[in-house]
Amino acid sequence: MRQCARICLIDDDIYLRDALALALREHGFDVKLAPGAVAGLDLLEREHIDAVVTDMSMPGTSGVQLIAEARTRWPAMPIIAISGVSHVDGVSVIDSARVLGANALLAKPFRVAELIALLEEALNPAAPHGDGVRN
Repeated sequence: MRQCARICLIDDDIYLRDALALALREHGFDVKLAPGAVAGLDLLEREHIDAVVTDMSMPGTSGVQLIAEARTRWPAMPIIAISGVSHVDGVSVIDSARVLGANALLAKPFRVAELIALLEEALNPAAPHGDGVRN
C-alpha cells in the first residue's frame, strides 16, 4: 500500500460512512468524506485522491453514475464499490460495477478487513488480484 493513501469515501449513510472512515484512518489511510456522488466528484476534482470507495445506491446521482464519470475523468483510479442492494435501477450491481470498471465490489454487510484488503490490493499494482467480488 502507498504510505498514507488518500481515500475518497462516498456514502449517504452517515453512520456507516463515519464508522468506515474511523476504521480506515486507524489503518493509516487519509480519508476524505462525501455524503453523495456529486460531492464525491467535486472532491475528486479539487484534491489528490488515490482511491475511491463508493456506495452504489444513493439518492440523486447513484454510484453507477459516479463510477462511469470517474472512469472517464480518472481512468487509472482504483474504485471499490459497496452495496447493500443487489440491483440499482433494475440492473445487477455486480454487473454494473464490473462493466463500469470498478476494481471490486463488496456486498454489505462486510468486514472492514475485507475493504482494507481490497484497497491495499487496488493500490498495489504488483499484488496478485482475485475476481474483486466478495460477499
